[in-house]
Amino acid sequence: MNITFQSWMQAVWISLIEPAEIAAKVLTMRFSRDVMWTAMALIAVLNVLLLAVFQLLAPTGVLMQDQVVSLSPFSYVAIIGSFLALLAVMLVQAGRILGGTGTLDGALMLIIWFQAISLTLEIIQVGLLLISMHVASLFGMISLGAIIWVIVNFINVLHGFGNVGKTVFVIAMALIATGFGMLFVMALLGVSPPVGETI
Repeated sequence: MNITFQSWMQAVWISLIEPAEIAAKVLTMRFSRDVMWTAMALIAVLNVLLLAVFQLLAPTGVLMQDQVVSLSPFSYVAIIGSFLALLAVMLVQAGRILGGTGTLDGALMLIIWFQAISLTLEIIQVGLLLISMHVASLFGMISLGAIIWVIVNFINVLHGFGNVGKTVFVIAMALIATGFGMLFVMALLGVSPPVGETI
C-alpha cells in the first residue's frame, strides 16, 4: 500500500469526521504483537521529539524548563511508552467490567492509530507556531476537542457499547487506573515532584 502525504491527510480527516467507521476498519487489521509494541515505541520517540521542538518554538518554553524535573530523553520515552501501554491494558479491563468485548490487540491498534492522528495534528500546530502563537493556540483547542471525540468513538467501537455515556465512564476509569500505575513507573525511574519550592 502506497501512503502519500495527500492520502494520509485524507485518512486523518476521515478519522476526525467519521471516527466510528475508521475504528471498525482499524480493528480488522492484523499485525503481530511485536509489530504493535514497536509502533508504540516509535510513537513514544516521536512524541518526545515533538515536545522538544514545541518547547523550543513556544515563548513559554524557557519558563516550563524551570519547573519540570530534568529527565533524559530515554526517561521521557519510557514514561510515554509506559503510559500508552498501561492505558491500552486498562481500557480493555475497564471495558470488560461493564460488559465490553474489546481485546488488547484491538486496543493497541486503536491507540496506535489515535496517536498517529494526534501526532499529525501536533505537527501542524508546531508549523502554525512559526506563523502565529495565537493561531497555533486556537488550532490546539480545536484539535483537543477533535481528539476527545475520536477517542470516545474508538473505545465505543472497541467494546461494542453503542453507548457514549458508558464509554466515557470506561475512559475515565482507565485514565485513573493508568495514573496510579504511572506513579509506580515514575518511582522506578526516580522521578519525583520538586520539593522545597513555593508557588
